[in-house]
Amino acid sequence: MKTVNSLRIEIGVVVAGELDTVDREALGKAIEWLSDELTKTHSTGGLQFCFTQLQRPEMLVGFLAEPSILLRQAQEERDRKHWDFVFVVTAAELIGKYTSSSCFAALSRPFDAAVFSTSLIDPKASGEPSGRDQRVERIAGRLGRLMLHAIGHLSGLGQMGDAENFMYRPTSASEVDRMSELEEWQQERQQASLIEMADPRLEEDAPANIRRWWFAPQAAWINRREIAEAVWAARPWQFPRRLSGLAIASVSTLLVLMMTAEAWDLALAQSIPAQILLAVLVLIAATVFVAMRQQLLIRRSSTRSEQNVVTTVSALLIVSVGLATMWVMLLVFALLISSLLFSAPLIASWAASGNLAAGQVDFGCRFAMSSFGSSLGLLIGALGASFESQNYFQHVIFVDEEL
Repeated sequence: MKTVNSLRIEIGVVVAGELDTVDREALGKAIEWLSDELTKTHSTGGLQFCFTQLQRPEMLVGFLAEPSILLRQAQEERDRKHWDFVFVVTAAELIGKYTSSSCFAALSRPFDAAVFSTSLIDPKASGEPSGRDQRVERIAGRLGRLMLHAIGHLSGLGQMGDAENFMYRPTSASEVDRMSELEEWQQERQQASLIEMADPRLEEDAPANIRRWWFAPQAAWINRREIAEAVWAARPWQFPRRLSGLAIASVSTLLVLMMTAEAWDLALAQSIPAQILLAVLVLIAATVFVAMRQQLLIRRSSTRSEQNVVTTVSALLIVSVGLATMWVMLLVFALLISSLLFSAPLIASWAASGNLAAGQVDFGCRFAMSSFGSSLGLLIGALGASFESQNYFQHVIFVDEEL
C-alpha cells in the first residue's frame, strides 16, 4: 500500500498457466529491461517502479486463451494487491476478436491491465532459425517493448505512425523489434499521468468512516479524466458493427414498427417531452439490463476500491455511449425511410386518431415516428445484445487495443 509521500508505480506480473524455461528466462529479462527503461525515462520525476511477479498455473489450461477472461482475473489480482497496473503473461495463443483470429497482446484501459502471449513473439513461431540464447533475447526484447507500449497506452498515450516509436501499433512480431523510442512530449505526458497515478488511492487516503454512498461519486470525479480516456479508447461508437445481435434486433424491430399503422398513430400522439423521456428511460434501462446480463458489474470483493469504481463507471458509460450511438443511427435510418417511402397522405391515414390532414404532415411528424421507433428498436436490440457471447461482449467492452 502506498504512503502519502511515495511516488511508486506498482506493476504486477501474473504468469497464467505454465511457461517453459526459455519463456521464464525471457520474462525475467523483459521485466529487468522494462524497469531500467522506465527509470531512465522518468528519473527526473522521482518515480519508482516496483514489479511483483506471481505464478498462477490454475488461471489457464490449454493452448488458447480468451483475453477477456484473463483480464478479469488480472483485475481481481490488481485489487487484492493494490497494484497500479497488472500484466498477464501466458504461453497460450490469445484469441483475437477485431483484426485476426489471434494476437500477441490485448490491452484494457478500464482494467489498467494487459495480457501478453509469448507464443507469437517466439522466433520459432515464424520459423526464424535461432538457438536457445537467441530465442531468449528475442522474446525478452519483444515482450519488454510490448509492455512499454502497454504502459504508454494505459497512461493515455495514443498510437503513432512512426514504426520506431514505442506507441506504434505493430502488426507482426518483426515490427516489434523496430520500436525503440518515445518522443519528448510523450515522455512528459506519460510522466504527468504516472505521477497522478502514484498518489494514494481514495480508500488509502480518505477517512475510514467515509460514507459508502459518497465514495463512488467522489472516486469517479477524481478519476474523471481516466474514465473519459477509457471510454474513448473503447470506441463505443463501433457497437453497431461489432455487436451484430444488437444491430439486427434493433433494425428489424424498427422496420416492423415503420410498417405498422398503429405504431404511427401511437407515435404521433406523443408529445415532445414524452418522446424525450421515453428515449432517456430506454437508454438507462437498456444499459443496466445489458450490463447485468453480460456480468459487467460482478465483483468478488466488497472492499471499496477507487480502481473498481473507475472500472464500473467506465463499463457503464461505454455501454451507454454505444447504445446511444445505435439510437442515433436508427433515428437517421428511420428518417431516411420515412421520407423516401411514406407519403403525407399515407401517414395521415395511418395516424387516424390525430385527425391529421395530409398538408399537416411535416418533418416533425416523421421525426416523432423515427424517435419512437428508435427507442423501441433499441429496447428490443438490448435483448439481442444480451444474447451475444459473454466472452465476446466483455472483450468488446474492456479490450480497447489488440496487437
